[in-house]
Amino acid sequence: MKTSLLRHAARVVIAVCFLAGGAAAEVNDATRAKIDELQKSIRSGKARWVAAETSVSGLPEDQWATLASLDSTLISGPMIPDSPVKLLPRAIDWRNEGGNFVTTPKQQGKCGSCWSFAMTGALESYVLRKQQKPGADLDLSEQVYVSCSNVGSCKGGVLLPVFLVSEGLPPESAYPYTASNGSCAAAAPGWEKNAYKISGWGMVWPSLPQIKAALAHYGPLPTSMQVYEDLMHYKSGVYTRVGGKRLGGHAVLLVGYNDEEEYFIVKNSWGTDWGENGFFRIDYSQMHSAVIFGLTTVAFY
Repeated sequence: MKTSLLRHAARVVIAVCFLAGGAAAEVNDATRAKIDELQKSIRSGKARWVAAETSVSGLPEDQWATLASLDSTLISGPMIPDSPVKLLPRAIDWRNEGGNFVTTPKQQGKCGSCWSFAMTGALESYVLRKQQKPGADLDLSEQVYVSCSNVGSCKGGVLLPVFLVSEGLPPESAYPYTASNGSCAAAAPGWEKNAYKISGWGMVWPSLPQIKAALAHYGPLPTSMQVYEDLMHYKSGVYTRVGGKRLGGHAVLLVGYNDEEEYFIVKNSWGTDWGENGFFRIDYSQMHSAVIFGLTTVAFY
């Protein structure tokens, strides 16, 4: 009886509680069986990652799809200037490049706003690098981007940074995140005066050398990928798609790479209880798989 209670308590701890009053979702037996099968597939295929119950494993499938709501429409824009970095380092991690220029992963909750979190995270890193203040307490408002930018909603959005040039984003306190569409009128009056902007932006050609060069020169990059069911259960390691159906497009923040082990380092928006404290690593090969990692990548400058 005591063992049974302990197991139940552990499952409740693993359950997720979304923002805006979302209820906890316990991992059921059917999902647990799928994770067991996934673990077997990973071992038999010699993949380099670990599957386990995560903070999003127990969500209903429709909420999984909400977590991956990047609009599939390809955006057009200027290409970035050629990077002056000619000899690339073998590895980069903007969490440890003379300091930490990557803010803590957040939780998008029951809103398809991954696009806002990727772009806001990139702006935060841009500001920390520009001001040379690694590790500074900077938290900008994803809600202003959702409610005021006209490039998306809780049903999805695109990686188009024109709003960050013209208006920018204020601190989180000007409009705390609500995991809803909200209204721009609800933001603090005069928030524009305290907004951080970018000077310009450009598209990065979706090739490994170009993305690495842009990451080295411009810092963390918002980018896109296709999400499949197996990623819901990612715990650690270097991800490659193993199985499950496609859930949708997703926006994330690329923060590093490692040539020796051939992976990117990525900041997600599913909270710090998912993955490697909210981050994940993904194999270079996933640029050319069904995941099409990096197809749409943007640099701020």
